[in-house]
Amino acid sequence: MHQPNENQIITCNQATAFAAEHIAGRADLQTGHEFPRDIWQKMGKAGLFKIGIAKKYGGAGGGYLDLLKAGEAFVRSGCNLGLGLSWLFQQIIAHYVVGSFGTPQQRRQYLGAAAEGKITFSFAVSEPGRGASPKTLATQAKKTKTGYGLSGEKTYLTNGPIADMYIVVAVTDNTTGLKSFTAFIVPRDTEGLTIAPPMPLNFLKPSPHGGIQLENCLIGQKSILGKKGSAWQDIVVPLGEIEDIVMMGPVLGGMAAQLDLIVCAIRENATSADRALPSDLGALSALWQTLQAIAYEAAGRLDRGSDSPLPLGITFARLAAEFRADIGQLSERWKIPVPGQYTDFQRDMASLGALQKRRLEIRQEKIGAALLKD
Repeated sequence: MHQPNENQIITCNQATAFAAEHIAGRADLQTGHEFPRDIWQKMGKAGLFKIGIAKKYGGAGGGYLDLLKAGEAFVRSGCNLGLGLSWLFQQIIAHYVVGSFGTPQQRRQYLGAAAEGKITFSFAVSEPGRGASPKTLATQAKKTKTGYGLSGEKTYLTNGPIADMYIVVAVTDNTTGLKSFTAFIVPRDTEGLTIAPPMPLNFLKPSPHGGIQLENCLIGQKSILGKKGSAWQDIVVPLGEIEDIVMMGPVLGGMAAQLDLIVCAIRENATSADRALPSDLGALSALWQTLQAIAYEAAGRLDRGSDSPLPLGITFARLAAEFRADIGQLSERWKIPVPGQYTDFQRDMASLGALQKRRLEIRQEKIGAALLKD
């Protein structure tokens, strides 16, 4: 059982209070086409971007469990999944990618500004028609006299349209048949970098997604993030695993918000007094509490660097799908007049599950293949 420490309590309280004041009442977040920069700026002033960034760089400290719990509180209180995902993805990049692989100079330069909400990151891996498969990725970084020239196209970048810094993963060696990848920090105003308009997605609003084109973007040697040639194994693969675990927080928050909304609707409309209804609600609450325990343990494993959290991530995804189906059946069965926010959560969590499905299948295949080898 995880006992909350003082830092977790403070960050969760901050997230809860901010979301209740600035997000919960913003109906336009699900209907508008513009990213709410006013909220993003207020989040910076409220100190929310400090969570997960080391105190020596102006952050509040904390690890993956802190981020997960803050994301849970943020989404539950604000009733918006998309903004919670954009925020946590920003914090994961700051905490893991820049915090773990940045040089001392890069950490000082970028993490301090990120903690104040003055820099937004976007991680650029996927490419049009190629996805994120290392076998097919084609963006290249060619050596120049002073650094590298980057050319290629990236797509479906979370926070891409609003980012100030892009961490671009590009091929730096393809002479042996096995590609080597390197990560580069590319500022938004780099010559040769073109930012595509936001993608018109009808889910996870207002989280902005988009793409970039790079045409011989010249960057210096000091723009390399991490070790040259090892970005795939060092950064890309672990980041995907970390993302899946930490994003359990916003999903938990969305589930809890749905339960809150449905209970409120039952009370306000004096829905059926049949004893089966409390039983159905109790089953959902128990399932949510189980999911919460799984998520907290998975994030704790990431922080401790102990046992792999991946089996817990797979189990969480399966049970989350069960929760989504069960709560949908409950509202229909009892003809509960649920509000629009409830329906938004159902759509967004179904979309998020679909996006993660292939990644989870790959991990299941690895676990199964290991069993067969034994």
